[in-house]
Amino acid sequence: MVKKLKMIYYKLAKYFIDDEVYAMTLAIDKARMQGVKVGERCRFFSTEFSTEQYLIDIGNHVTIASGVFFITHDGGVWVIRELYEKHKNCNMVGKITIGDNVFIGMNSIIMPGVTIGENSIIGAGSVVTKSFPKNSIIAGVPAKRIKSLDEYTEKNKDILIDTKNLSENDKKEFILSNIKDINMKNV
Repeated sequence: MVKKLKMIYYKLAKYFIDDEVYAMTLAIDKARMQGVKVGERCRFFSTEFSTEQYLIDIGNHVTIASGVFFITHDGGVWVIRELYEKHKNCNMVGKITIGDNVFIGMNSIIMPGVTIGENSIIGAGSVVTKSFPKNSIIAGVPAKRIKSLDEYTEKNKDILIDTKNLSENDKKEFILSNIKDINMKNV
């Protein structure tokens, strides 16, 4: 009963607390309560974890953007259970491991058995069906390694801007004044 009440609290709190605060506090608590292993200094804008949350291990300094799903089982066994008596109670599951310092873009899906190496970026909308080494930029359906983190950083060095310590108004003014020079292209 206490667990159910906490889950209701987490769902309601999302509507009353600043997104960044929720992502760094209550969303992490909710994931841990569900059984997900979570490191330190993470931000979860989504907490959509499959039924076997205990198979998900997330490192330190990981951001999970909105709409990300972690799937730890293959629902296709539903069909096999119906057709084969000897498999009527079968299941197929796989652990998901996310290394330290990883960003998972909006609406991505992480499939069973996947390991993502540290210092990696997963592009928005990716469907990650296999594991990738550290320092990888990953994107696509199915996801592929696009380039290394060093290649990504080098390619974008001229448009990396220092705005994290600016107020929202100062950031807006800076960006609008310099948009021609810093406008992102196909990164």
